[in-house]
Amino acid sequence: MKILFFAYEYPPLGTGVANAVKYIFAKFSESKDLQVDFITASLENKFEEISLYPNIRMLKVPIGLKTKENEDKQKPIEMIRFIWHSFWLARKLIRENHYDLAHFFGYPGGFVTYLLRRRVPYIVSLRGVDVPGYNPTYKKYYVFYRPLAYLIWKHAERVIPNSQGLKELARETAPDLRIDVIPNGIDTRIFKPVPDSLKTKNFTITAGATTMTSKKGLPYLVKGFAKLHAEYRDTELVLIGGGSKKPEIEDLVSKLNLQESVRFLGRKPKAWVPENLPRYHVLCLPSINEGMSNAALEAMASGLPLILTETGGTVEMLEDGVNGYIINKRDEDQIYEKLKILYKNPKKKKSMGEKSREKAMSMDWDNIAKQHIKVYQDVIRKADQ
Repeated sequence: MKILFFAYEYPPLGTGVANAVKYIFAKFSESKDLQVDFITASLENKFEEISLYPNIRMLKVPIGLKTKENEDKQKPIEMIRFIWHSFWLARKLIRENHYDLAHFFGYPGGFVTYLLRRRVPYIVSLRGVDVPGYNPTYKKYYVFYRPLAYLIWKHAERVIPNSQGLKELARETAPDLRIDVIPNGIDTRIFKPVPDSLKTKNFTITAGATTMTSKKGLPYLVKGFAKLHAEYRDTELVLIGGGSKKPEIEDLVSKLNLQESVRFLGRKPKAWVPENLPRYHVLCLPSINEGMSNAALEAMASGLPLILTETGGTVEMLEDGVNGYIINKRDEDQIYEKLKILYKNPKKKKSMGEKSREKAMSMDWDNIAKQHIKVYQDVIRKADQ
């Protein structure tokens, strides 16, 4: 099989989509029957060609110069540049190679593959913002994008969101189309629990390694934690990562006089997270919207109970009352109540952490990559008939 693969993000650019592509490719590299040409965005604002693996070639296209300070801020003009350059590059590649299938992974939504539909069949993976209605910030944009999204999905061989919640949202745009879920995965060999003796002395809550944007709902976490800390002084909150909302959250922490109990660790190397995340006690991520949170998956594999809002991916990761709790969005009181339950019931916390690990084992990246390869095989087999 020869696949032409598109993803705007790949590490160090991006977070959720980038990490998913990275792990999927690591598994794809083990397949002797798969070759991939991968088009992605360049941080250096130039065309680049890199051999990721013997069977995976990465081709980067310019979108404008990116720095560490603006890696998480994707501008519309950058996505337009990506569409423009990737279209012409893909057109050239298709003339030179025989591709069995094209796969567009995440935003900007598969427009390139739609334009090339007469040259190669394609599938589209939906990851969040590329589904109309996902992010209220883009409400005006979605008015124009919705009919285009339907057109792209209608001509795709498969449409694949990464969670049941995202599937239901996509159905509001395309109720008549087949939509199949393949969830995010997690590397359970890297992320794994540690003995209680290695846990932090204080009862430590974290939102995981996540970019601090408005959709994460972190101010509600800080306010909920403030109520818990007022009663139990041996508690702390650890926030990992950067992002546009970090200064705002730091100001909130200062106003609530929580500087001694809320730690901002900043961005950390990839290897740091699996070494330290399992040492904490609970993950609480009160997102306003998500596709499927990598931070929550990492915590789940690390054996932590989860406290999540009902967004995309929650039902795949969390069974309410079994490996954590589902809470309402924008509800600091519920955050406080659920944290208090876990603080006062160490046995419940431990049991929920063990259930989290069990769930994670079924979502290992090896299984997720195999599901994608199975889709490739099915689509190619159908095209050959």
